[in-house]
Amino acid sequence: MLFLNIIIYVVKYFLILLTVILFSCSSQEESYTNMPDNDSNVKPKLEKPEIVKNDSQDNKDENESEEPEKQTIIDDSFTPLLSIEFQSNSDNYIKANYRVTEQLARLSYPNDAVGYTEDITGGIYLDEKGIPAPESIINIDLSNLQSDESKRDNYLKRNSLETDKFPEVFFHVKEIKNLNISSLLNLDKNEVEFQMIGDLTIHGVTQTKTWDIQAISEMGRLKGQGSISFPFSDFGMEIPKLFFIISVEDTITLELDFDLLISLNSSLNLDSISLPEFVQKEIANNNVNGLYTNAWLCTENDRIIVDDLSTDDAETWKCYVDIELTDDSVIVTSTGIPNHDFQSGLGCCAQENNYQWIIPTNPQFTEEIAMAPDRGPIAITVTGVPIYGPEEGPGGDAVALHFDYFEEDRQPIELGLCGGHSAGAYFHYHFDANCLHWHPEGTSLDWEDWDYTKNLNSDEHSPVIGFAFDGFPIYGPYGWDSYKNVIEITSSYRLKKDTNGYNGIDDWEYIEGLGDTDECNGLSSSTPEVPDGIYHYVSTIRNGQGQIGFPYFLLCYHGVPNESNYDVGGQGQGPPGAGGQGQGPPGAGGQGQGPPGVGGQGQGQGLPDFTEAASKLGITTTELIAALGGPPPDFESAARILGVSIEELQKIIPVPPAVPAPVPPVQNYEYR
Repeated sequence: MLFLNIIIYVVKYFLILLTVILFSCSSQEESYTNMPDNDSNVKPKLEKPEIVKNDSQDNKDENESEEPEKQTIIDDSFTPLLSIEFQSNSDNYIKANYRVTEQLARLSYPNDAVGYTEDITGGIYLDEKGIPAPESIINIDLSNLQSDESKRDNYLKRNSLETDKFPEVFFHVKEIKNLNISSLLNLDKNEVEFQMIGDLTIHGVTQTKTWDIQAISEMGRLKGQGSISFPFSDFGMEIPKLFFIISVEDTITLELDFDLLISLNSSLNLDSISLPEFVQKEIANNNVNGLYTNAWLCTENDRIIVDDLSTDDAETWKCYVDIELTDDSVIVTSTGIPNHDFQSGLGCCAQENNYQWIIPTNPQFTEEIAMAPDRGPIAITVTGVPIYGPEEGPGGDAVALHFDYFEEDRQPIELGLCGGHSAGAYFHYHFDANCLHWHPEGTSLDWEDWDYTKNLNSDEHSPVIGFAFDGFPIYGPYGWDSYKNVIEITSSYRLKKDTNGYNGIDDWEYIEGLGDTDECNGLSSSTPEVPDGIYHYVSTIRNGQGQIGFPYFLLCYHGVPNESNYDVGGQGQGPPGAGGQGQGPPGAGGQGQGPPGVGGQGQGQGLPDFTEAASKLGITTTELIAALGGPPPDFESAARILGVSIEELQKIIPVPPAVPAPVPPVQNYEYR
């Protein structure tokens, strides 16, 4: 019977090993990465603005017509090849020990106090590349922890570990290093040494730790030990203090002794595994849908009331976001009001709108790019506020103007707090927008209180601040390098010689390698939400030479944008009025109309006086707005064009309030 079992094991493992080898061979021709290759020599042709490449960069044969391969941001499917489960049964043995060096009063030499428990559950689930599933976790129940001294055990449980509050220790396995998966599949005897890296939670505190594992793999079993050491203070634990213990070293060592069965089962249902709530939440956050459901602010339980500082009134505008997931998109309904006090500026005044945005949740990265509109919405924030392109109404770079790179002589333009302002009823951002994750509270605030260069946390990876219309996320300016050190992500655009931003996008050129981002102002890297890596855009502060970080959010799409979003939200800074029709480019279809409301119905939410005024003048609303110009509206010019007096015009078109915000003039921060 024993011989028959051995034969079955041999055949079973041989077939699995053969499957793995064949899979690995066939996969050499496929891309396993979820991210585009930033080192690729294949670069898309970009019509606007001009791209200047490094001369040393090799180019792909121009005659190649091969269609670029599409990539998804992350593959959330996981097929386990093998599992090692910790449930105590006839096939498995596992014990967790703690070891502390102490000086007992009755001994003249130090002694190792050792406690243990065998109440361990969980498992590790690996795919064919040795990558652990998110469900890989070790649970250690501390309730039966014991050593050779019951007083010590009671003290540890009651004071150091506080097991009444924190009855379990969790180790969430994130990565396994230096393990050749074939060594576990081979029936021969193999000595293996590897590291398990993950999040260790003790006493309610979570720290990233590494277990060193030494084991022997033979005949489908894994037998060995693992250990990890750290000071008590790492997890906020108290060093034991008992009358019979003189001293205790501030180092605790955890050990695992195990003899476990390696199971081969590609049909294992990981969804059925019971996990701690905080692990379930983390898995959800690392899931694609989690990224598109957890990033939003101003949701049902977090509605915020804010004020437009461009008026004398104390408004109660509501920041509100509602999301609905479909098979391939998230539908975002929002008021378009930010979650912080704001300034409408010269285009006063912002109002609550009824927006509906459609953001793809499985964006496809392609080498072929799609240019974003020069003006008008190109993305939205996590508060449902439109993000516009870099150009303002007359065609200049709104941000370069804000930082005094040039003087605007065509139309007065100004940006308010956090790089935003209004085009009539439509508030939007041109740069920054990071203060949606922070903003000062209280009265008597000045511009310095709102200065993002002083308030952004440069020690942490920036959070998601929005989503582009192709579905890829937009992060703040601080990200990780390949070693997960926090760095400022810089733009790769610079001003062309003898230009200053007056001509908008045309004044900038892309220099590959000048900064960290590509021609669309994105890059591929690991993020807290997607540790395996994701392509994303960045709200850049600076370029690689210290100038302002054009294009500030994104200039083009490396995915396929949902163009229906172009018709939502006003088009550029224009006079207040019907539909926010402003000075921006025409919407889809080239009709030059303001955005419709939700579902494409209606004329938006501008001030109603323009429709009535146009009717009284016997002209269309569009003709009236064109005559007014602005902002602010030019009544003298409009009266001359329309053949009426200024007084008559002002009677039927009340001037909206445009009171300066109660803060000093903006301090210009020099980045040249």
